[in-house]
Amino acid sequence: MKKKLRVLHIASFIGNVGDNANHKGSEFLRNQFLDYKFEITRKEIREFYWKEWIFNSEKFVNEANSYDLVMIGGGNYFELWVENSRTGTSIDLDLEYLQKINTPILFYSLGCDLGQGVPQANVDKFRIFMDYLTNREKYFVSVRNDGALGNIEKIYADRYKNKVAEIPDGGFFTNVSNLNHYEIEGKMMNVLINVAGDMPEVRFPGTDGKITYVSFIEEFANVLEELSGEYNHNLNFIFVPHIFRDIKTSYDIINNINDKVRRKNVKVAPYLIGDSGHDYIFSLYNQSDLILGMRFHSNVCSYALKKNVIGLVNYVQISNLYNDINSNEYIEVNKEGFTEKLKDKIRKHLSEKERFEDLSNKVKEKLFEEAKIEYMKLNNWLKTNLEVKEYENKN
Repeated sequence: MKKKLRVLHIASFIGNVGDNANHKGSEFLRNQFLDYKFEITRKEIREFYWKEWIFNSEKFVNEANSYDLVMIGGGNYFELWVENSRTGTSIDLDLEYLQKINTPILFYSLGCDLGQGVPQANVDKFRIFMDYLTNREKYFVSVRNDGALGNIEKIYADRYKNKVAEIPDGGFFTNVSNLNHYEIEGKMMNVLINVAGDMPEVRFPGTDGKITYVSFIEEFANVLEELSGEYNHNLNFIFVPHIFRDIKTSYDIINNINDKVRRKNVKVAPYLIGDSGHDYIFSLYNQSDLILGMRFHSNVCSYALKKNVIGLVNYVQISNLYNDINSNEYIEVNKEGFTEKLKDKIRKHLSEKERFEDLSNKVKEKLFEEAKIEYMKLNNWLKTNLEVKEYENKN
């Protein structure tokens, strides 16, 4: 019988539905590999951004100390662009207050994304933070498989070698039950499309062989038009937003598609958040014949569901993800001349659907074995820290 742990879980629960996939898949992994049952109290990380909660406060210290374990993540909380943070990251927890927290802290499967910039001041602050964490048994530091470990090594060389675990993102292990969807057309090939609406200037800079946002919109719309005609209007394009900003990008593409295709071959899924949003959105994924995914979890969850997927890469995090899983089933859609490559890849994926679904399954199986190894380390860490805490409480 698993031992129960009261866990304060700090993460995103009402943002990107991919975060909810991460949490659901991580719960599956815990049930598979840990000797402990996490009884979770959720704390939305945006409450810290909104200043409803403050990391550097006695209130937070007291809250953290009332639990058996604090878990932060998964999520992209080791990105180093954050201004006015004492750690250079979204986890703005000064050592003065961190030292007051007696409860063990699990930094779980975090992203370290350098795509939005890395000020030197934040490099220095994060080094101090990481030095403290990685030299104390009370903390378990882990990153996800999106190039985070390589990014840390790029900045700090081998300073944290063998001190930071790499745990596959929980989204690779999410699951859903199929719901009935008006968006799905039973007699057509359903092509689900996720296009990201944030950071357009980063994704489409318009320099050094990279196209502008406007060029992408026009060219991607042309790809859908041409393929629709080529397949005798038997393709059903379903645009699926993960965050509210994705709605605008979907609109811009649809607005550039000719009226016949737009009315006969295009649908848009609702913008939903939270666990119920996850269940709805990824049920759509599960019933689609092909996924064209731009966001991190659009790709990750397609592999979780063993689907036929092509990555639409315009951000380094996604190319890092595909490098990590050793797959070249993606197209860099911010490069000049991407359209012919994308059309060719779509044709191939539609004609060899079962083969690509089998490849996705093999990726998932490999990541499951990698997760098992890291979870054994996590289980041992929990045992060590909880035994110490129990001893201290008795004495």
